[in-house]
Formats: sequence, structure tokens, C-alpha cells
Amino acid sequence: MSEITQIVTRIRDELADELRERLRDHLRAQPTEWLVEQILTLARLDDTGTGAGGDTGGDTRPDPGRNAPPAVPAQARHERPVRETEEERAERAARIRLLHLDEESLPRYLQRYAALKRDVLEAAGYLRNPPPKGAEPIPASCRSPQGEALLCQAKDVLYALLFGGEPEGVRLRRIERDLLTLSLPRAKSHAVAPLLRAAEIGAEGAWPDPRGTADHDRADAVYQVEYGEVAGELLGNTLVATLRLINNLEINEQVLHARIENIDESPLEP
Repeated sequence: MSEITQIVTRIRDELADELRERLRDHLRAQPTEWLVEQILTLARLDDTGTGAGGDTGGDTRPDPGRNAPPAVPAQARHERPVRETEEERAERAARIRLLHLDEESLPRYLQRYAALKRDVLEAAGYLRNPPPKGAEPIPASCRSPQGEALLCQAKDVLYALLFGGEPEGVRLRRIERDLLTLSLPRAKSHAVAPLLRAAEIGAEGAWPDPRGTADHDRADAVYQVEYGEVAGELLGNTLVATLRLINNLEINEQVLHARIENIDESPLEP
């Protein structure tokens, strides 16, 4: 038995450098935002209220093996600055160029995103013990690396659909002007506010929910964004599916209120 242990130890030592290099290459390819969130999670800054030198206590990170939902950080700790840096915008533009968004690829994104409902995301391992719908935003600690990458991609697609053009490699023939109106709790607006490039236009707005599942009092931030639609409302349908995916991965509302309406019948292009 001791010989087997020695063999395993020797092989582990021999592979250590290779594994370290492979891990380094993998991490270099990840979005900066994801890396920051992972570091904060490892440092337990999201889960503890102690400052430097405080009592760290036990490990409060969620355990995927437990049946009970993990403790979710206080609402204020999910809030993040809504302004992006030039570096972050440049990184997003580079990622969007890799998506090759056009009217041929949009149906694929629409089909995939529409199929990724909450139960599917959990079963596929994108989400790990997330808080119940309608509770706090889903923290990064409840998303697997694949889930974090999927959320990053969905946000890139959302931005590209609304504002993307030739510089980002988005090739869409936008033929009419539509208006997206999005209403969500103010404490959760940080999830999409940097992407919308639009000022908040209302407060304490709440749309009626015939099923009675939405918490109306919390839907108090309203955003409006004009964008160019393509033929057959393909862009709008993909936009709705993308917003639902972001909701299932992060915002975590039972009902995400989004409305799309045409505001200009005249074509955008001759």
C-alpha cells in the first residue's frame, strides 16, 4: 500500500506544473468580471460583514451537496456601480465580435435561451442551490463557472441586440424602431443597468400580474431603450428570451416585467 501511495505522490508531483499551466491558461480566458466575483467569494467578502482583522468565523460559502438553500448575502451587498470602465466596454466589444451575431445566428440563440428555464439550469449544473424565485438576486457563489460564463454571454447578447453594429461585428438589418420598457426592483437593477445605457425614467412603478405572483411594491425601477428591430420581430423575440435567461441566472424575479412596442413605422434603412 505504501508503494502505491508513493507512486500516486510522484505522479501528482510530476503533473503539478502541467496542471498549474493549464489552469492559468483557462483563467486567462475567463471574463474579468467572473474572476473578480470568484476571488471575492473565496475571500468570503460577500458572505461576512467583518472588515480587516475581524472574526472570519466558519466557512459560509454554499455547499452544493446540501439540500437547504445557501445563505444569501444581504441585498445591499449585491449592488454594484452602474458605470462601466473603458476597459470593460472594450472587453465586451471583443467578446461580442466572437458571437458573430446576424439574422442567421439569432434563431440559434433564441432557441437555446428559450429552452434554458430555471429547472433546466439547475439540472444542468449552471445553478447550484440558488435562492427561491422572488428572493434576493442570485450571487455568483450559486453559479458554476459554466453558469457564470453563460450569464456573461447573455449580457453580451443583450447589449449587442440593443446597441451592436459593425464595430462589434453585429450584422443586422434593422428596419424599424422599437421601444423596450423594463421594470424591476431597484435593488436588482445593477444586473442590467450598465448594459442599457439609459437613464432610469420612473420609480415605484408596478405592472399588474394576473397570477398574483409578483411583489408589486419592489418593482420600482423603470428603464426605456430604443433599438432597431429586424424583419419578423426576430430581434425582439431573442431579446425577451435573453432577458428571461438573465433573470433566471441572476435577477431572480418571479415575473420580470418587460414590454416591447413599435414606435416608428418608418423604415430605418432605405
